[in-house]
Amino acid sequence: MALPASAVSSAQLPWLLCGALGGYLLLLFTNPVRSSLRDGLRCIRRYPALWVTIGMVGFCGALFQLAQRVYFFFLLPFEERPTFVWMRAAWRDSQLWLHGSTESFWYLPPHAVYDAVRESPLPALESTAGLFNCLLSPFPLAALAALLLLVNWGGHHRIVLRALRKRFGGFGWVLYAGVVVCALAAFAKPLLYAAPQFIVAGGGSAAAGTLWIQWAPVVEWLGFLFEYLFGVCLQIYLILFAFVWVRGFTFTHAHLLDFAIRRCAFVLKWALVVMLLSTALINVPLILKNFPAFQSWFPDNAEVIEGRLRLARAVLTGVLLLCSTVQITLVFHSESLLRALRDHARFVVRHVWPFGWFVILAALHFYLFQVAQGLVLRGFGEETAAGLVWGLVVPWLRGILAAWLLAAWVCLFKRCDTGHPAAENWIQF
Repeated sequence: MALPASAVSSAQLPWLLCGALGGYLLLLFTNPVRSSLRDGLRCIRRYPALWVTIGMVGFCGALFQLAQRVYFFFLLPFEERPTFVWMRAAWRDSQLWLHGSTESFWYLPPHAVYDAVRESPLPALESTAGLFNCLLSPFPLAALAALLLLVNWGGHHRIVLRALRKRFGGFGWVLYAGVVVCALAAFAKPLLYAAPQFIVAGGGSAAAGTLWIQWAPVVEWLGFLFEYLFGVCLQIYLILFAFVWVRGFTFTHAHLLDFAIRRCAFVLKWALVVMLLSTALINVPLILKNFPAFQSWFPDNAEVIEGRLRLARAVLTGVLLLCSTVQITLVFHSESLLRALRDHARFVVRHVWPFGWFVILAALHFYLFQVAQGLVLRGFGEETAAGLVWGLVVPWLRGILAAWLLAAWVCLFKRCDTGHPAAENWIQF
């Protein structure tokens, strides 16, 4: 069990921090993938659009959550409103300088460190798996992307249809129809949050409310499928961004995005596998629990639902980590899914040492970031102005970390793929 914050004295803390920092630097500069980590840092310095893209997507999501919180504050009854506090009283005590008190600007509740450490492993592993599949959660930005796709902004709608037909032949029309339906659902998804209030304001019957409860999760599921595909396409775009830096190519952003859309058609089979697993493990139980015929199978109990979601997230994370090079192999080599799985097995066997080190280091960085993020949010208070501002800052910090590790992953994969896994000065750009 972790020690409470009060157990750390002012004399001990600097030495603990120096020891932790020294150990981290030793690990960072002596591991076998340090060259790829260095090149990843060089890549995001050369092309800040890598971390800006990830940060902007996360910032839009955080901004939407804040807007939703404000919306419910003005709409819900007083006893159900979200809490907003400008700040706690700026009270200080020399004996409580680290964890503060309930009346201080900074306050870490009892066991806050333990709770942050205990809750962070699964999100950290999910972020690590996201490096190999989809780092981005593009809601609500995906609603705008869906609208732009439907109106054929920049000719991207035509590029999607052409890529699907070329890759899948006649079955491409079926996939195209699915993309359009999911895009319509993604565009409508943000409106689901306001729909209950409009039903009540319009004098809707109980049947209308039941209909919304039963079918809104279906729209949310279809919208999620488009969000995932949009996130995969953006991830391919970022992977190609790092690749053009590795090779020293010149490019335009519009042409690179078009190329990413075309490459997405080659990744689609693997994306469909992930979408099928996610649907079966997460969305189907959440949808069926609202229908009386299935409530005995999927009880509408908060603890049961939360436990099932955690188990589903863990299973999906494990699958993505076990198949970590499948996506990037399909991006670069245009192979069939079966052959990509075989190449993934060969890659892991041949390069298990550097690849294993990269996964460990990526998970460690995401874990430390998750713990620090949780501690700062607990210290400020989620309902305070400082906590709300911190919620808008975190996506940019996570964007820098995620872009660095994603670019490092591209550098490591291309090193191993070309037979130079140990080269120190492999990239000259």
